[in-house]
Amino acid sequence: MDLLSQLQALAADLERSQLPEVFKYAWWVYPAINTGHIVGLAMLFGSLVPLDLRMMGMWRSIPLYDLARPLTRIALLGGLIAITTGIFLLSVKAQVYVNAPIFWAKSGFFTLALLNALFLRFNKPWRYLAQVDSRGTISRFKSAGFISLFSWLGVLICGRMFGYL
Repeated sequence: MDLLSQLQALAADLERSQLPEVFKYAWWVYPAINTGHIVGLAMLFGSLVPLDLRMMGMWRSIPLYDLARPLTRIALLGGLIAITTGIFLLSVKAQVYVNAPIFWAKSGFFTLALLNALFLRFNKPWRYLAQVDSRGTISRFKSAGFISLFSWLGVLICGRMFGYL
């Protein structure tokens, strides 16, 4: 069984699950979950943009470590909110979404963003930020910041296009 067939089966199972039933509870549930999704995205993107720009060389007078500690935690919380609410939203038309090319584009951007974050997190200079003067930047941080901005913007744009399917 190939990946597409597995995802189509998973999407069908998701649609048949009790998850979409949550939206039938009351008229306000879908708008509330959608609002939660937007809040999660705002937290994620709103914290990553200044961090990525700082890694790319802006605001050199502010130590990178001082920005990274709170902003990465806010981004993580926002990402968890966005993913959780996104699964609820996906459950409504999961089979339609999985078969749409935009789903695969969003998945690719999302995978790139996550891999970039993991590679950065386990990069030796990143682990030692607290112990050095982190007012400058290095090429690895510059490229990670650019990749992060590019990939998360791709996730946002593709996600917005789901509304037109």
